[in-house]
Order: sequence, then structure tokens, then C-alpha cells
Amino acid sequence: MKKIITIIAVLALPLICLAQQYTLENLINIGLEKSYAIQEENNNKLDASSSLRSSYYGILPSLNATYTNGKSFDASDTSWNDAATLSLSKDISLNEPTFYNIYASINNMKNAKLSLDETRKQIAYNIFNKYLSVLEAQETWEILRNNLELQKKINQQISIQYESGDKSLMDFKQSQIDLIDYEIAVHEATNSLSTARKDLFVYLGIDDKGYDFVEPELTIGIEDTVFVTNNVLQQQINSMKNSKIYLLQNAMNFLPSVSLGYSLAHTDYDEVSDFASYLRTDNALSLSISWNIFGLLDRYETYNTQKRGYKLQQRYFDYSQNNYAVSLQNSQNDFKTIRRSYDLYAEKLALSEENLNMAQDQFRLGMISLLELDDKKLDYQNTQLSHMQKHYELLKKQEEINLLNSDLILGKW
Repeated sequence: MKKIITIIAVLALPLICLAQQYTLENLINIGLEKSYAIQEENNNKLDASSSLRSSYYGILPSLNATYTNGKSFDASDTSWNDAATLSLSKDISLNEPTFYNIYASINNMKNAKLSLDETRKQIAYNIFNKYLSVLEAQETWEILRNNLELQKKINQQISIQYESGDKSLMDFKQSQIDLIDYEIAVHEATNSLSTARKDLFVYLGIDDKGYDFVEPELTIGIEDTVFVTNNVLQQQINSMKNSKIYLLQNAMNFLPSVSLGYSLAHTDYDEVSDFASYLRTDNALSLSISWNIFGLLDRYETYNTQKRGYKLQQRYFDYSQNNYAVSLQNSQNDFKTIRRSYDLYAEKLALSEENLNMAQDQFRLGMISLLELDDKKLDYQNTQLSHMQKHYELLKKQEEINLLNSDLILGKW
């Protein structure tokens, strides 16, 4: 039995270890689930849906049912009398507000969906950005710590050479300065790593269990595109549509008020349960026309105010569209620049590795000193640091472009 338990424990160990790691996808899902902004946007979407249904209800006629039971103390017959009324009516006007309300509610519903989608993308991008910052800070700390250990060895070697007269006092002091610089860099990297982890988990609203972060497998590559639109601009377009329809409604107010009404009422007296005997008191069709002459002055001011607001919306939309287009072009140029730097650092890293390998061979043959070998190691590790930083900078810039275009973040959100 113990052997079986041991086998199960060994098989389950990889799963346990995997569970004690942070992955980018899991943290994004946690962030989206716990986000107050997402909950608020979901509520806004539900409110917009409720408002849309309410606007459709405006199409329905007015149906009223009443029941009364009373008596008159002044009449000869003071007994209790009951009465019931069922009335159906509907008014249709030339400037029917129901149509405008439905049209605006549809656009508001579209905006609520766009806002929810944009919020999800923004949160996913923020978590992705913070996650990579932790990975970058972790790798930076490891490289700088290795550099510090190497610099300690170099300092010891120079100290020995100084005592033997092979190095000058200036060389000895410079090695001490370099050692202090690397110690400062490691301390700062340690603080940066701690800050990056805290920043991520405070944003997520969960506690940091101290697990390791899994490096995500991401593909680097993006094609140059011309900016077309995004969620923010689509919301502005829908808002302008609402302003335009309300502007039309205000323009219609300059015309006379024309309304067509129909009413039908059924009334039962004394015996409300006897629906067969009722008195039809109203079955009428009405047409009314009115025009408030002096009210046109106020309507003119209202119309001009709304027209100015609509023109301002158009100008802001043009400004936003041009701004996004320029931002996309700049981001694509930045991406190309970072990509080129990344490729050059990759070449430099390969050359630094070759130099390090040659230096190790020369050191084994006694052709160079340990100090020269350690200098090659420092150069290689510093190139690693620069190459790694460009790698994460490139990934962030790629998703920044996706966010600007309202494309899927990491192909999922």
C-alpha cells in the first residue's frame, strides 16, 4: 500500500509543481474575473439592454383597467354601486419620440458592448505588461548578480596584482568603484523586482504566493497596416449618430405639432362580472394640429446649441482619427527600430559568446590572464542583459499596437 501511495505521489509531483507556478493566461483570467471595471461595464451593458427594451415598449398602446365601488349619500338610492372600465388608446405624432428613443438606445447598446470589449483588452494588456515587467526584472537581477560575483573576483585579482606591483593605484581604485557600481545595480534590481511583483498582484487584487513565473511562448511579428478604426472611434461614431438623430428631432419641432389618436373604452356598470352587457362609451379617431408660434424662438436656440455640439463632435472625431493614425505609424516605426536593435544585439550576443569561448581556450593554454577572461564574461552577460530587455520591449510594443487597433490581445482577449 505504501508503495502505491509513493508511486501516486511521484506521478502527481509534476502536477503539484505546475500548480505552484504563475502563468500569464491564468493571471489574466483572474484579473478579468476580479476586475471592478469589468463588473461596472457589465452593469452598464445590462442597463443599456434594459433601456433598449423600455424604448421598444413605447410602441405599445396604453391599456388601462379600473374598478370603482362607492355610493352617494345625496342620491335616493344610497346602496353601493361598482363599476369597471377597460380602455385602450394610442397617440401617434408627426415628431414621434419613440422612434428617436429606439434609435438612440440601439446605439447606446452598441457603445456599451464596445466599452466592455475595450475594457477587457485594456486590462489584459495591463496584466501582460506587468507580467513581462516581472520577468524582465527577474532576469535583470540574475544577470546583474552574476556580474557582481564576477566583479568581486576581478577586484580580488587586481588587489593581488596591485600588491605585487603589476597594477597601479588608479587601477585598484577603479576596480573598487566598479564593484560598488555593481553592488548598487544589484540592490536596485532587487528592489525593482519586488516592486514589479507587488504592482502586479495589487492590480490583480490577490496575494503573492511567491511562485515562479512561467515564460510565455509568444511569437514576435506584426505587419504594417494603415489605421482604419478602433473601439473608441466606433463609440464616437455611435454618439454622433445619436446627436444627429436628436438634431433631426429638434428640426422637426419647427413644424406644427400633428398627432393622430385612437381610443376605445368598454365600461360595465352595476354588474362588473357580466362582460356581455357593457356600455361602449368611447370609440373614436382624432386628429389634432397645433403650432406654438412664440415657442419657435426657444426651439431655435435649442437647435443651434445642439448643432454646435454636433459639429464639435465631428471635429473631435477627425482629430482623434488623425491622432490614432499617427500613433500607429509611430508605434510601427518604434517596433521596427526595436526589432532591428534586437537583431543586432542577437548578433552581438553570438559574437560575445564566440569571444568568450576563445578566451576560455586561451586561458586554458595560459595565453591570457583570469582578469581578461572575466572581462569577456562581463561583456557577454551585459550583452545578454541588453538583448533580453529588447526582447521584452518588442513584445510589449507588439501588443501595444494591437491595443491601439482594438485587435485581440495575445490572440485571445
